[in-house]
Amino acid sequence: MTVKEAADSAELRRRIRRLLSVLRSIAADMQVRGRDSHDSARHFAGRLGALGRAALAPIAAGVDLESLVLDELLVHRVHRAGILVSGPPARLNAKSAQLMSLAIHELATNSLKFGALSQSRTTLCVVWWFTGLAGSRLHFEWAENGVRMASPSKRKIPGFGSQVVTRLFASELHGEGNMLFSSKGLLCTIEFPAGEALLQDE
Repeated sequence: MTVKEAADSAELRRRIRRLLSVLRSIAADMQVRGRDSHDSARHFAGRLGALGRAALAPIAAGVDLESLVLDELLVHRVHRAGILVSGPPARLNAKSAQLMSLAIHELATNSLKFGALSQSRTTLCVVWWFTGLAGSRLHFEWAENGVRMASPSKRKIPGFGSQVVTRLFASELHGEGNMLFSSKGLLCTIEFPAGEALLQDE
C-alpha cells in the first residue's frame, strides 16, 4: 500500500466514524421526540440523503459549498424566484461538509414547512464570505424575509436542526452558530475557522 493509499484509507475510516456518530445523534433525537414510524422514516431518509451527498465526494477534491446548497434545494424541488445563493469558492473538507450538508438540509426542511419556501412573496438569501484576519473564518448566513408566521413557540426540547447549528459546529469545528426567529422569518448564522474546515490550494 502506498503512502497516498494509506492516507486515503485512514481518511475513509474517519469519515465512517463521523457519519456513524451523527447517525447516532439523529436516532437519539427521534427517540426523544417519539415520532410515529412514517414520520421518523421520512426524516431519517432526508437526513441520511444529506449526509450521503457530502460523504460521497472524492477525498482530494473536497465538497463545494455552493453545490451543497443548490443540491439541497434541487432535492426539495425548489424552483422559484426570490432565492439568492452567492459566495466565494469554498471547498469543504469531509468533516465540515457533513455538518454543513446536515445544517442546510434542516434549514431547507424547516423553510418548506413553516418558512420562506412554504409561502409566496418571500425571499431567501443564502450567502457566505470570508472574514477575520486574512480571511481566516468562513461566515455563512441563511436569511428568510417576508414570512407570515406566529411568534415562535418555546419548545422544551430544541429541534434537531437547532442542535446541529448551535452545538455541533462549536464542538466539532470550534465555531459558533445561531438561529434567530422573528415575525418576518429566520436568520441562521454559522461561522467557523476556515483552516480547520476547508481544503487549501497547494
